Amino acid sequence: MKNSALAGGGLALGFSGFTKLATAETESALPPYLHIASDGGIHLGVPSSEMGQGTHTTLAMLVAEELEVEMAQIRHIETLHHPDFKNIYLRELAPKFNFQTTGGSCSIQSWHQPFRKLGATARELLRSAAALHWSVPVAECIAENGRVEHSSSGRRLGYGELAQSASRLTPPDNLVLKSPEQFRLLGKPVPRWDTPGKVNGTARFGTDVDLPGMLYGTVKHCPVFGDKITKVDDVRAKAVPGVISVIPLEDHAVVVADSTWAAMNGAKALILKGAGGHPDFNDDSISQILRDDLSKPGVPAAHVGDPADAMSNASQVLEMEYEVPLQAHAAMEPLSATASVTPDRCEVWAPTQLQDGAMMVAMGVTELPPEKIRIHTTYLGGGFGRKVDIDYLVAPLVASKILGKPVKIIWSREEDTRHDFYRPPFLVRMRFGLNAKGKIEGLMAKMVGPSCTLHFAKALGFFFPAWIDENGYDFVAAVSMFDPFALPNTYAIPNLHVDYVPSKIPINFGFWRSTGASHNSFALESALDEVAYAGGRDSYEFRRGLLIDRPRALFVLDRVAELSNWGKAPAGLFQGISFTHYLETFQAQVVEVSVSKRGKIKVHKITCVADCGQVFNSHIAKQQLEGGILYGLTAALKGEINVQGGQVVQSNFDDYPMLKLKDTPEINVHLMENHEAPGGLGEAGTPLIGPAVANAVFAATGKRVRRLPIRRKDLV
Repeated sequence: MKNSALAGGGLALGFSGFTKLATAETESALPPYLHIASDGGIHLGVPSSEMGQGTHTTLAMLVAEELEVEMAQIRHIETLHHPDFKNIYLRELAPKFNFQTTGGSCSIQSWHQPFRKLGATARELLRSAAALHWSVPVAECIAENGRVEHSSSGRRLGYGELAQSASRLTPPDNLVLKSPEQFRLLGKPVPRWDTPGKVNGTARFGTDVDLPGMLYGTVKHCPVFGDKITKVDDVRAKAVPGVISVIPLEDHAVVVADSTWAAMNGAKALILKGAGGHPDFNDDSISQILRDDLSKPGVPAAHVGDPADAMSNASQVLEMEYEVPLQAHAAMEPLSATASVTPDRCEVWAPTQLQDGAMMVAMGVTELPPEKIRIHTTYLGGGFGRKVDIDYLVAPLVASKILGKPVKIIWSREEDTRHDFYRPPFLVRMRFGLNAKGKIEGLMAKMVGPSCTLHFAKALGFFFPAWIDENGYDFVAAVSMFDPFALPNTYAIPNLHVDYVPSKIPINFGFWRSTGASHNSFALESALDEVAYAGGRDSYEFRRGLLIDRPRALFVLDRVAELSNWGKAPAGLFQGISFTHYLETFQAQVVEVSVSKRGKIKVHKITCVADCGQVFNSHIAKQQLEGGILYGLTAALKGEINVQGGQVVQSNFDDYPMLKLKDTPEINVHLMENHEAPGGLGEAGTPLIGPAVANAVFAATGKRVRRLPIRRKDLV
């Protein structure tokens, strides 16, 4: 490895080939993934977008722990776009998915070891530099609190003083990382690194970008799904003071002005005419497609034993169907991006979850090579999978290229809601074969719904995406329904078969927080409650029997029953339970609800127990589970996108409401402490809350809920 310092001095370390560490020759050759400046300040370039999940803080903690510095020494953290920053976890899952992306709750799963090694490597280089300076053995040099001390003489040198000389040394090949017993920071509730900037207003989100000479714009889409622009009537739009240009694209137009306000008013006055699409498409059309697809053969998603024989010999067969609707992402920050395009340079500022996708769009619009394009990732005011898609990046790039000035595009809330890449609707049919004692001997399940992976792949120009086979199998759609990762860690059913039928519905679909687990967990956990009830069994005890050979799963289930005081709810309150192994995290939830005579549901308390392996920041871990639970609770009680006349009915938070503070229940999250490999948390809390609430509602009313969101008319 070649050794040199960055311009401006100091020590810079980065990854080469995913995990191989090297020092940087120049700023352009290797971004300063870790840069220790001559004044001791530390700068981090990280691969993951920060969208409120605390990734920047946790990655910084991993470095700081091994580097032996306090978090206060880390002065700057930035999400960088770089060829070596691929999502390692997803890449191992599907080798063709070779992108820098933040999704799947796998940032820490992907990067915890590389970033610990990054900190440890820098520590050892600094110790070696100090040893050379003092002409003493390295073993006598102790790294602590951002400095190196000679154990016998007491001489000290700060990291900043050693950084330049350390940069001339070769990174060690063999590193010894700390054991958990030696941790100072990891596992502790360290405050979020990004909180001060978000409090004082210095944090930069997508909507905050401000460049000299910048123009402002917004978009207006053809309202009908699948329609294309045939004519633009922009007379009234251009008459709005401040409007500079109207640029028609395929299915939407860009209105550019000297202010966002003027652009929004111009868009309201703009008339788009089309002659196609699906104007007759509605909610009934979606339901009919799903219903028709239930009769079609599916592609295998899971198979164990001989389910056909088990079903034919069953003493009792129970069959039920569960359904979830279209749902929007509803991030608080609407879609936005800024682009500056010149003949020989392009820069993009975007709250994106997919940096490589942003690069692909920029290359396509500008026809520039990647070395002339730079992607700047801002903070995201919520992502939830929507900002993995790259459609919203086209407008600022095209507008800037045409007008020759930087252009910031901000979508209105209405455009964001009505032209989302929605959580696909799904229908799940389940058939259980029971023996004379009510034990499950066989299970046949069929999942029916669109593949959001296929939509994603088409946007990126792939015919078959990373984890979808040519037969139509989609891991994202099948996850949490006895998928290969869950199968050894979830309910032990001796004979089972799961099929998936990819439905074709003419709507844009995308990844939504917890993807297929959102509908599969609802179906499976609700169905198990039905099976338990049919056999006169307690819901918790019934699940326990199915997890008896899964020690980590059983421990979580037992613990949630204990902490929630299962079976002993206060008078007027009723409990529901659910369990899953998802994202390498074992989790169980118990809710307590009341239901009024008029069918109004109130969730009073939620108890959540999770075994996510090693926890690096207990505060952030609990926050992620709490946030996921509230996101899922909104979907279970409120969230539904309706379609009439080929258009989305909802437009804003008044008709697509979020859970309000007054409706937020008490949430108690308990984390199991162990040293297993870390699991994902950002999405983990979402899929379980729906079935837990539905099961509690049954306990309260005797009415089984098989469709989300739960509506009053279902209960009265």
